[in-house]
Amino acid sequence: MDRYGVIIIGGGVAGLSSAIFLARADIQAAAFDQSESSLYRVSKVNNYLGFPDGVSGAELIALGRRQAERFGAEVSDENVTACAPVEGAFEVTTDARRARGDFIILASNKRTDIARSLGLQLGGFGNKFVGVDANGQTAVDRCYAAGRITGLPSQAIISAGDGAKVAIAIIQRIRGGYYVDHDT
Repeated sequence: MDRYGVIIIGGGVAGLSSAIFLARADIQAAAFDQSESSLYRVSKVNNYLGFPDGVSGAELIALGRRQAERFGAEVSDENVTACAPVEGAFEVTTDARRARGDFIILASNKRTDIARSLGLQLGGFGNKFVGVDANGQTAVDRCYAAGRITGLPSQAIISAGDGAKVAIAIIQRIRGGYYVDHDT
């Protein structure tokens, strides 16, 4: 069984942003993705900082994935079939393998089944959002959520910022103090 500090379910901008921050902090992170982000269908994102001419949703995700992998995060095209708390961690089963993580981030609004399997109550419009505190922590210890599944507006730049915020909250919890990620 593979072991990680953090397992991320979802490889859209929230999940990838989390993976980037975690990997840069030398925390082993794995993101499991089924390529279901609604961003894949967006022909041009014009409101994302750093792309004055816009960027296709698929290209934005591809660039984020490449960046996460560059810093050491593992990003896998695997369907998560189950997730359960086991011995103070989370065990994730995919179609291909099992993995265990000390923390988990739910970063896919399409995977409310995983949230429900962890005992999380869904609320908000259509009962499809996970409640979180200011740091992205859910009602389940060590289970965080980022991006659209939290009910935040679906703009990519908001989801990416939320993913970064959640990752930093986990990093600070692991390290026991303030953390800031500065470029070298």
